Amino acid sequence: MKEPFIAREGLRIIVPSLVLTAVLVIGGFFYLAIFVFCFALFCLYFFRNPRRYSNADTNSLLSPADGKIVDISEVNEQEFFGYKVNRIAIFMSPADVHVNRAPCPGRIKSMKRVDGKFAMAFGKNAEIKNEKNYILIENGGERVLVVQIAGFLARRIIPYVKVDQRVDRGQAVGMIAFGSRVDIYFHKEYEPVVSLHSRVKAGNTILARKKEVQ
Repeated sequence: MKEPFIAREGLRIIVPSLVLTAVLVIGGFFYLAIFVFCFALFCLYFFRNPRRYSNADTNSLLSPADGKIVDISEVNEQEFFGYKVNRIAIFMSPADVHVNRAPCPGRIKSMKRVDGKFAMAFGKNAEIKNEKNYILIENGGERVLVVQIAGFLARRIIPYVKVDQRVDRGQAVGMIAFGSRVDIYFHKEYEPVVSLHSRVKAGNTILARKKEVQ
């Protein structure tokens, strides 16, 4: 099923705003109508959900978010992996598309919401102290962890998927509003192919490729 061009959360605001605009025009409140209409246009831009396609092979992991790479590192992830894995952190500015996508096909193995602070998403240790939502995807014995992290302005993390649900690569799995961050954790047999500070697009940019067996 095709995804709408506007994220579902936006439709709940945009449609009433357009209806209110029409009512205000009919009632002769033209300046107020212009204000409400401009608000609806802003929401159309903010909640946009453009189509994303990729010809990447099955040995690649796609970006789960639009934004800028702010960290590429090896970390000791004990809760979902139990050993050292690669992590790539992506900062989403208020101007970026806020829909998050699955980096690979698979089954949602686990989801976990953790309450926390709303500090700047690009700040140090934001992945530890900020509110977040874990989405663990399992594909043929391999695990990929996507972490939605709330930022200073983002007060809502909205997952679209449930445990045991199958997802396709590039499928929308959730949304975070305003400035926020998405981290992806994956096995070290995958090698990052992006550089620090580079721009990426969800469901389109290749973040890592599986290493060739020598």
